[in-house]
Amino acid sequence: MNKFSKEKNDKAERAAKINEMMRSFCGEHLTPELEGYAVKLCEKLGRKRIINIVRGEKEVWAASIIYVIARLNFLFDKQNENYITVDTICNYFGTKKSTIGAKATQIEKTCNLNIGAEGYCSKEISDSLTYYQTPDGFIIPKRMVENREFIIEFVDGEEAGEIQEFVDEKKRVEEEKIKKRKERRTEINREIAEKKKEENGSQLDIFGD
Repeated sequence: MNKFSKEKNDKAERAAKINEMMRSFCGEHLTPELEGYAVKLCEKLGRKRIINIVRGEKEVWAASIIYVIARLNFLFDKQNENYITVDTICNYFGTKKSTIGAKATQIEKTCNLNIGAEGYCSKEISDSLTYYQTPDGFIIPKRMVENREFIIEFVDGEEAGEIQEFVDEKKRVEEEKIKKRKERRTEINREIAEKKKEENGSQLDIFGD
């Protein structure tokens, strides 16, 4: 096994252990949705080369990832239905506030995560903090792009028409991206199938001899 393969395996093993610890915590304190965000972040960290999850205590990594997800989802706000405290995290994993706070900040910088980051917080939070600028300079929240009736109620006449055109174009671009991804997946599957067919053909030739 070469050095790269060993490092990859080590990271995968460490990520599995960290995920197990986080799932245990989430089972007691958080929802499956929030658990999913934490696991996704851990997997992302495992692919990073500028940060190594193998180094340092796994408890610190687990607590810090949970801390990041909690911060992104406003879980430290007492009004949140999934409210938890930093002490809850630290006591569970046996870590210090200063340690996981610093590690959480490092994780956020490395993964370029900010409040509202899609894929790591609820859609409601992401949509409320994501804005688009139309070619005419209108700044509109994402929820308006997805809710055409709200747009018509928000503005009238020419402005509504301009925003509607922007919404339609945005939708067209997104649909085109999805179409291209599907076509690419189909192409990859076809290439894999052809490769397997060639390999099977070669094996038959060997046995035929």
